Amino acid sequence: MEEKINAISFNDRAIPIPSDYRPLYKIGHILLILYISCRAGKSSIMKLHFLCWAIKTKSNTATVKGWIKDNFSSHLYIWGIEPTVNRALLFAVSNELVKNIGPDFLITTKGNDLVKAITRDKELYNREREFLSSIGKNKITELQINKLASKFH
Repeated sequence: MEEKINAISFNDRAIPIPSDYRPLYKIGHILLILYISCRAGKSSIMKLHFLCWAIKTKSNTATVKGWIKDNFSSHLYIWGIEPTVNRALLFAVSNELVKNIGPDFLITTKGNDLVKAITRDKELYNREREFLSSIGKNKITELQINKLASKFH
């Protein structure tokens, strides 16, 4: 005998979203990058993508540390461009945490205030802050990012 389906129902269930895909979490990364590792709190989108990729995993961080240690001569060909960074940048700009000036992004006073609050909390973004502090504002320049990005062509 054939059974017929009379109705289908769905129940809403909370679906956990990994923190790396949450815009607020990624905004924290962007602000830390601009504050700790970018001259004058300003960066190109490519450098933001690169450093967001670098701090995403311990493996990526180790790869970038090796690239720096080898005076940027080792073969680093692949790194990620993530839509979550773009989305977080849109939120950061719309909330006046970051300003888009031509091809660059600049941390605002409001963004500086938020990132200072983040850095006061010793439990937030520890691994990321340690890495970004170790590279500082001068180790990875826009020129190095452009050279690296040119390998994609």
